[in-house]
Amino acid sequence: MNGTAFQIGETRLILIPSDETELEEFCVPQEWVDIPNWSADYYLPVQVNLDGDDGECWIELCGFATHRQLKNDGRYNAGDRTYCLAIEELTESLTVMQLTFGLNLQQEVSPLPSLSEGEAAKLLQLLSDSSIYSPRLRVTFEQWAAFLANDELRQLLYGKRLGILEKKEVASGLIFSTQDRENLVQRVKSYLHEGWQTVEGIVEKLGTLEPNLVYALEGNQRYRDGYSSSHNKIPTLIELLKDKRNKGNQWRVAELLGRVEPGNAEAIAALTDLLQTTQDDILRRQAAVSLGKIDPKNASAGLRVGKIINLEMRLDTERVVLVVTLFPEGSDKTNVHLRVSPVRSQTLPPNLELLVLDEGGEIFGEERTDMVNDSLEYEFTADLGDYFQVKVALQQVSVTEDFTI
Repeated sequence: MNGTAFQIGETRLILIPSDETELEEFCVPQEWVDIPNWSADYYLPVQVNLDGDDGECWIELCGFATHRQLKNDGRYNAGDRTYCLAIEELTESLTVMQLTFGLNLQQEVSPLPSLSEGEAAKLLQLLSDSSIYSPRLRVTFEQWAAFLANDELRQLLYGKRLGILEKKEVASGLIFSTQDRENLVQRVKSYLHEGWQTVEGIVEKLGTLEPNLVYALEGNQRYRDGYSSSHNKIPTLIELLKDKRNKGNQWRVAELLGRVEPGNAEAIAALTDLLQTTQDDILRRQAAVSLGKIDPKNASAGLRVGKIINLEMRLDTERVVLVVTLFPEGSDKTNVHLRVSPVRSQTLPPNLELLVLDEGGEIFGEERTDMVNDSLEYEFTADLGDYFQVKVALQQVSVTEDFTI
């Protein structure tokens, strides 16, 4: 399938290359338009000429179209499942594109159907047949899109069509095997006996005394202004969750849905859909953590723990809180997000360091504060069983915490 995606801040672009000498029509594969978490704000045709000598090879950007334009004005070709526009219909000036960065230029698309493990296994077997030249046209678009949007299924299909034997079959879990997740949950629970707490526990402990910390951890006014139960407002919350124009509201709703009664089907479905469709890392983390609270055995559920760290300096004590968020990413990967926030003030002390070390003691991640940082963050992906250390240091004082995924 032709095309490459780029993310620039909140803006997503799809580049579609073509080696046609005279490009008269811009055609975009349907996957880039109708898979919710693949769609983009802008689509750019790129002419590529690699036939000449080194000095004569060239590429040329031929303008752009928006997602809304492709959906509303594009001609859909069912034969090859593409949306097409004449080159004359594109906006030629890329300056216009730059000026519209940040606007909501995506037309809403229908959510994908969910695949059971049995359906996924049957599709994997069918599409793995190497005699099928184009598996994307072998089944309905809805089936193909739901299959393709799943990272593990797509990787399994890729391996099988190349004849690569996979270590894990689809039955082991579409994203994260149940056994892997249970092991991770038990490991995190063991941290709770070693001085770590849930974020809610930290908020409850310090909420009335340390309002800046509460605000930094939760990111909204709820703990300052009071919290009213939203258990009976789930349909309204879900509607707010669908409004992509207000990321702040989406984050707040995702956090509130983690406080409804465990097992609530509507909340679980809404959070799962958000995980599959959003490109925002902060939203993905919060959706995964909230899902872990109301559906702990869900294969996409995340976990979050925190610890208050004392960095003693002379006669005073600097206190910060280290928060670690883990959630599944692919078949055997875990996304690890680290955040250090101040406890007593609005900013962290200057020259505070957040270091991440591998099992050999080598630093592979490092962040340092200047004069105005209100937090330090670092994110990476780890394999199951990986060991690493997190070190928080200020001048000659440091605290190191050990982790195993």
